Amino acid sequence: MRITLAMLLALALLAFPAAAQDRSVGGRLAVRWCMACHVVEPNQSTATDNAPSFRAIAARPSTTAASLDRYLAVEHTLMPDFLLSSQERNALVAYILSLR
Repeated sequence: MRITLAMLLALALLAFPAAAQDRSVGGRLAVRWCMACHVVEPNQSTATDNAPSFRAIAARPSTTAASLDRYLAVEHTLMPDFLLSSQERNALVAYILSLR
């Protein structure tokens, strides 16, 4: 039992830096590609009136990692198609969800 718990804890600690790195990469992607329309950072004051802030998107009850990934994986009529890779989508999703 102790060995199993120790192994699970070790695996969780190994995964944590990857999640933090995803959020960091996602934050940089958001600044580069999304900031013109969305408020993507807590200290950002302006964006367009037509796009919700990332914090508002994260706060929606319907927002999940899967729903964000699906939304970012297809072309949108209201957003440019950035053709994000799956790793970039995962990073952007991790960043948005970190704003909850």
